[in-house]
Amino acid sequence: MRTNENRTTPASSVRRDFFILLLGLIAVLVVLFHKSFQSGQVIFSNDGPLGALVSQSDVTLNNLDCVWQPLNWLGTAQPSVPPSLVTLILLLTGPILYSKIIVPICLLVLGLCAWFYFRQMRFNATVCVIGGLAAALNMNYFTSACWGQISRPLTLGAAFLALAALQDNSSKYRWVKALLAGMAVGFSIMDSFDIGAIFSVFIAAFALFQALFGEGSLAKRWTQGILRIVLVAIFAALISAQTLSSLVGTQIKGVAGTKQDEQTKAERWDWATQWSLPKIETLQYLVPGLFGYRMDTPGGGNYWGSMGQDPEWTRYLDSGRQGQPPTGRMLRFTGGSTYGGLVVLVLALWGVLQSFRKSSSPFSVSERKYIWFWSGMAALSLLLAFGRYAPFYKLFYALPYASTIRNPAKFLHIFDWALLVVFGYGLQGFSRVYLEKARAVVKGVQPQNWWAKVKAADPKWIFGSIITLLASVLGWLVYASSRTNLESYLQTVGFEPTGAAEMARFSVNQVGWFVLFLTLTLGLVTWIMSGLFVGARAKWAGILLGLLLTVDLARANAPWIFYWNADEKYIQAGNNAVIDFLKQRPYDHRVALLPFQSPPQLSAMQQVYQIEWLQHLFQYYKIQSLDIVQMSRTPEDLAAFEGAVRAQGTPLTRRWELTNTRYLLGAAGFLDPLNQQIDPAQKRFKIHTLFNFYQTAQGGPILVQTNATGPYALIEFTGALPRAKLYANWQVSTNDEATLKQLASPTFDPSQTVLVADKLLAINSPVATNQNAGTVGFVSYSPKHIVLRARAEVPSVLLLNDHFDPNWRVVVDSQPATLLRCNYLMRGVQLAPGEHLVEFRFSSGEGSLYLTLAAILAGFALLAFVMLSHKRAAA
Repeated sequence: MRTNENRTTPASSVRRDFFILLLGLIAVLVVLFHKSFQSGQVIFSNDGPLGALVSQSDVTLNNLDCVWQPLNWLGTAQPSVPPSLVTLILLLTGPILYSKIIVPICLLVLGLCAWFYFRQMRFNATVCVIGGLAAALNMNYFTSACWGQISRPLTLGAAFLALAALQDNSSKYRWVKALLAGMAVGFSIMDSFDIGAIFSVFIAAFALFQALFGEGSLAKRWTQGILRIVLVAIFAALISAQTLSSLVGTQIKGVAGTKQDEQTKAERWDWATQWSLPKIETLQYLVPGLFGYRMDTPGGGNYWGSMGQDPEWTRYLDSGRQGQPPTGRMLRFTGGSTYGGLVVLVLALWGVLQSFRKSSSPFSVSERKYIWFWSGMAALSLLLAFGRYAPFYKLFYALPYASTIRNPAKFLHIFDWALLVVFGYGLQGFSRVYLEKARAVVKGVQPQNWWAKVKAADPKWIFGSIITLLASVLGWLVYASSRTNLESYLQTVGFEPTGAAEMARFSVNQVGWFVLFLTLTLGLVTWIMSGLFVGARAKWAGILLGLLLTVDLARANAPWIFYWNADEKYIQAGNNAVIDFLKQRPYDHRVALLPFQSPPQLSAMQQVYQIEWLQHLFQYYKIQSLDIVQMSRTPEDLAAFEGAVRAQGTPLTRRWELTNTRYLLGAAGFLDPLNQQIDPAQKRFKIHTLFNFYQTAQGGPILVQTNATGPYALIEFTGALPRAKLYANWQVSTNDEATLKQLASPTFDPSQTVLVADKLLAINSPVATNQNAGTVGFVSYSPKHIVLRARAEVPSVLLLNDHFDPNWRVVVDSQPATLLRCNYLMRGVQLAPGEHLVEFRFSSGEGSLYLTLAAILAGFALLAFVMLSHKRAAA
């Protein structure tokens, strides 16, 4: 079903409108991201920082089938790199240029995809151009991209393309277009995983709704609707086969808490719903920055809401601080920003209200139904986004594997999508009524005539606008007068008095900006309703609406645009003795932060280590750490191993011994307690390097200066097992619970015995000691291909202290060998006496990748066929 079916637009006009949007978007994005043109400046990216890009950039193509991340913990399998636009750009540009341009490119693509969708809806040029601007600058997607989730705008763009392909269900090519819609859905899953899957459900709902209100008998409509959904689903599955296979293997199988029994799902509730939208924070759709932007926004713009707050803290605060405050739990995270722009909100609301008019509605019957459908989808997604703050998400949570999805606020992506579609309808209807009617052009504006025309146009809307504006001004004044109370509240939830005062002032100012832009928006809408812009002046109405929308969204998004000087952050900050040492043969050892709490000195060490070193410098220089940067889903073996080696009665050193953690960072004063209390018998800790932190300028990089007194130290733990070691003494232990118990026992010596979990070695080793087992060393090392040379003096087990995964393969002297699981979660292989070349390779199979590539080629062939067919028909 198509809206505006009788409208046809010359190809030259379409090209003109496209280039207007293209040039306009480029101009806006260049202004917003102008610092990308400065040398060394890269866009801040919390989820995809430059360091992480550098660590993977030289193996991007090699990661199309699977990814092994060796830099955190013991190494883990990650979802494969998809053959997508983002991957292509990274390959063509490299990490530095990529970090400068990827965000504006993704936003540009989103705007163009939205424009194409509105074109397929046959909306007029003004609606298409402004709709593209509104999509590209939508705060939800804009801020997601700036935060490092650059796939989110591409996912929304793909969703718009899917709707465009499904829009005309009467065309003779509708079945081919259903496949193209599946191609778009497949790319959205490829880009955003579970978010893409959520989009696919709503796209299926649209296709079914569309079929039910089509032509023909009910049975025919049901059949056609279901067939289209099946075609979309099949082709989407083919396009995303590589991603789906990778996700199942890395995010579901072997992951703690993915069982679907009632007990597991109940235990997982807090984890799954931590990022829920508090209902009060829905106000950010009206007032951006009302609850702040993010933790380091200057001028008091720190986030102070509760999205991302650990539920234990929520319960503690709701109870009036009864009992002890939660320890080791995050009080708050950076909240998401959700603002669509007042022009979008006002005209979307106008469209919804007009759709309920019984007579003189600017919309056709079918258009009204679609407005109601998308309004319903927006309402449903908002209710689900409330998560644990409302009862509705529990219904979704009861569905199979819904408990594996983290973050109910992901449904806000659907809300913003539906909002943009409703806005498109509203702007189209508004244009029909006030810009396209055949009326005489107003040559002069008399105040009394202008007001009379406004009142005649829609008196109820005008009255409502005045009341809304007056209520907003009153609300601003009341909120401003309550600033002292807000400061007190902020102090009760952990902010310092000075910071609380700045944050309260910032929040009140944001309401003031809202009142200003609400006044401008309602004033412009009222001005257009007066009839001033009919006829030849209609284009100026579109220009003013587009300009107001752009300025409003640009000023709201600006706090999320943040740049780093890459040279300072990575080169200067990494040019020190500690990093220089750790980056030499980083695969020989792991490094970790001492787990002890301490006075201010260690607090500073923790901050530098966890924020600057672990997340950035270690990634950039490929330094392997036992500590985890980010892991949303914990592998079962990690949870079991950590539970065993951290249990009471287990030597604190055992975890470091088994994991090849040779170097520890912390306060220099901990050396004596480590040797006297933690390891009194062997005293295996010693100072490697003493150092201090300093800055040459406020806000500059944190640098390291070595010295003879500290107060910080790189401490060497000589008891850590080597990364690779030969054992002449092994024990077969096929019971994992017993293996973990033995590994944690103080009487077990991991330097003398290795535990093997494979029945292939049905007997224990022939010797009682581990002396003279032989030697082993690295020939080469890369994340997915490790080569070792070993000389075994006796029958031995080669232990490689890297995480076991069944997708690792081992070859000894060019012959396949059996991969052993050793010490519960490490890799190993049995060797006969003699010299051997041992290779470990990681591969999950390339079948799904080939299937995806074949489906992409088929999809582009279908797209070319449809385009050529339309071109021939037009000729």
